[in-house]
Amino acid sequence: LPTGRTLDPVGTSTDLGSMPLAMTLSPDGRKVLVLLNGYREQGVQVVDRATGRVDQTLVQTAAFLGMAFSPDGRTLYASGGNQDVVYRYAWRDDRATLTDSLVLAVKRGPNGTRYPGGVAPSPDGRLLYVAENLADSLAVVDLASARVVQRVATERWPYGVVVARNGTVYVSAWGGSTVSVFTPATPGPLAPAARIRVGRHPSAMLLSADDSRLFVASASTDRIAVVDTRQRRVLTEIFDSPPGGPGEGSTPSALALSSDGTRLLVAESDNNAIALVDLAPGTSGIAAATGEDQIAGRVPTQWYPTAVIARGDTLLALTGKGRGTAPNPNGPRPGRERADAGFDVGQYTLGQTSGALVTSPFARAAGPALAALSARVARANLWGETAPAAKFPPFEHVIYIVKENR
Repeated sequence: LPTGRTLDPVGTSTDLGSMPLAMTLSPDGRKVLVLLNGYREQGVQVVDRATGRVDQTLVQTAAFLGMAFSPDGRTLYASGGNQDVVYRYAWRDDRATLTDSLVLAVKRGPNGTRYPGGVAPSPDGRLLYVAENLADSLAVVDLASARVVQRVATERWPYGVVVARNGTVYVSAWGGSTVSVFTPATPGPLAPAARIRVGRHPSAMLLSADDSRLFVASASTDRIAVVDTRQRRVLTEIFDSPPGGPGEGSTPSALALSSDGTRLLVAESDNNAIALVDLAPGTSGIAAATGEDQIAGRVPTQWYPTAVIARGDTLLALTGKGRGTAPNPNGPRPGRERADAGFDVGQYTLGQTSGALVTSPFARAAGPALAALSARVARANLWGETAPAAKFPPFEHVIYIVKENR
């Protein structure tokens, strides 16, 4: 990789479109649906789990992070990002068909003002909760009328949304340090209930099966806060740093739980790995748990994992940058505009990052097998190796001329 690290993934891989950030399983578990968020294209892809074949690619004008099925499994919702809409797809016979868009705001210019991110339906399927990333609010959409019926304030840059079975809504705030809690109310639909301080830049969230625990990832601090949802307080923090330090750099960006709820799986974007954390009884809320909230090991993936799912022994890891980049001799260069004839968008730096879905049988790995996988992750990341002494050129000053965001 350009970072000096190498990729040593385990399992089988399916190449996907540009920079996928989210995935979910179809109601019957046979298909994996991923949301593309990259420069080259944005939209939804449908992947067959058994064969790894990409069955559908549904291009959207824009997308960002949010994707969820309705409780009855007949509708898929996908964030429209800069278009200020949520796209609504009908799901039938293992295929998605666009039906309409839920408009959050009428655009007055080229850029959106709401920028929907995380989405989640209410337990009864009547409402859709949408994190409006640029508006610092949670929008409540009535799905029968396709109208926004309420907005409630969050902390800065709301990111993820999860909903408990009793209707309680949790919203992480990317630009703050809290999770906002809302409960069903009359009049409503929602009323502010609490703000739980969980640490810097909370992003991905996950509820346990009984909704008693809320796991909240802080990508910039390598920590996962574990919240007791009944007492609305942080029980403990799980540390997710590389062995030997530094204290930041793993970038935990997505979470999953094993079927028995005793193992937490963490997508470590900058380690190119999935960390397997065996939880303690108090942390998991499960008396039979035998862990100590420590990383039992890591499973290597392709470049920059962004989402993770565990189904029995099967581990599904979505990676945003897949197999990596390559030389781009036909890309843009001085004197040649991107609009010129012959320009290949796949040769542009941002156009090179194609994601991948990596499937392996290691969700419950333990013992020597997990130790071997962890060793592969360590070698690929150069952990434990001493960097050679730097040989500096005979320059005294370097002047950078920065144009645009380059």
